[in-house]
Amino acid sequence: MMEKAYEMYSRLPKEIKRSDAERAFELLSEFRQENELSTSSKEKAETLKELALAEITRKYDFYERLFAAVFAERKAITEGFFRIIDQGIREKNNDLVLAGLSSLSDLVDSSPLTSLDSIK
Repeated sequence: MMEKAYEMYSRLPKEIKRSDAERAFELLSEFRQENELSTSSKEKAETLKELALAEITRKYDFYERLFAAVFAERKAITEGFFRIIDQGIREKNNDLVLAGLSSLSDLVDSSPLTSLDSIK
């Protein structure tokens, strides 16, 4: 900004005549207008940056809560299948062990992230 002010100052006439004084005021007015525009642009850019950061933060919070909930549910289901398998082992019930293993295998094969596109 100082370079711009010096440039404008160097364009001012050295000897002041009435017409020169008028031109000097015109140049100073132009400089003020350019400075106001650049300040306005900076404020707009800062506002846009704040809005973008708020949007990113909101989306991050949403996905963090979503993933925590999805994986907490999968953890609970997985633990349930292991309880079934353990019970089948204790009772020497092969059908119960196989049912628990089969269900656990199906759960592991599926991904909770496959439906993520539908959330977008």
